[in-house]
Amino acid sequence: MFCVIIQNEGILDEMGLFMQDVVNIAVVDDLASDRESVRALLLGYAENHRLDWQITGFDSGEEFLLAAADSHFDAVFLDIVMNGIDGMETARRLRRDFPDMPLVFVTTEQDYAVEGYEVEAAGFLLKEHLSPDGRFERLMQRLSARIQLNQVIQLSDGNVSIQMPVNDIYYVEVLNHDMLLHTKSGTHLLRMTMTDMKKLLPDDGRFFECHRGIVINLDTIAALGSQVVTMKNRDILPVSRRRRPGLEQAFADRSIARIRRTT
Repeated sequence: MFCVIIQNEGILDEMGLFMQDVVNIAVVDDLASDRESVRALLLGYAENHRLDWQITGFDSGEEFLLAAADSHFDAVFLDIVMNGIDGMETARRLRRDFPDMPLVFVTTEQDYAVEGYEVEAAGFLLKEHLSPDGRFERLMQRLSARIQLNQVIQLSDGNVSIQMPVNDIYYVEVLNHDMLLHTKSGTHLLRMTMTDMKKLLPDDGRFFECHRGIVINLDTIAALGSQVVTMKNRDILPVSRRRRPGLEQAFADRSIARIRRTT
């Protein structure tokens, strides 16, 4: 077990770290029959692809937003036309606190493309075409890639649980015999080795060791210089001469992969 000290939040003793296995997906629709249709479609996809997905239904945008504030969801399928706040307004409020959560609009209309781009929708499902056809498969492949991107490291001691999205990590660095985890929520001191940390990070080309004892998230690079790399949190980190060519190649490959996920 690892002991993790969360700075500014006290000490959590003997905490275990593990990657989230179950994918939690929300389906939001004020019509129970439509919620069940989308749920059945998603469960069929998960079963065919041997994925462990948990689907939770909500009958209003308000109910979903309250749940999202307390629970982690990996993606949301959101009806646009609903009683109360509609899907677009729900999506706008969601983006304030969860800018990276993948969302798919489920609708009877086809004229929401502009608004969909505004809230960075991953795609649209027409209610009249809720079937596992080629279009649906392509949408789910893109969505699955984004869900994989949003993996969570969970810190838990049985009493307290903190979920850390992997894409919130800027970089990790060795500090004496411990490690510093630099994230969007702050800096955390972890009593573990770099070897153990690497085992927790996804092996998808996202992380690169730019210098001995420093592993960076390539998706959070702001600028790549000749001897340093500037992260989006404005930290400037050294890049060893030996690792420089590999970093350039990894950064280029990662940039291409991000473009392909959005097309």
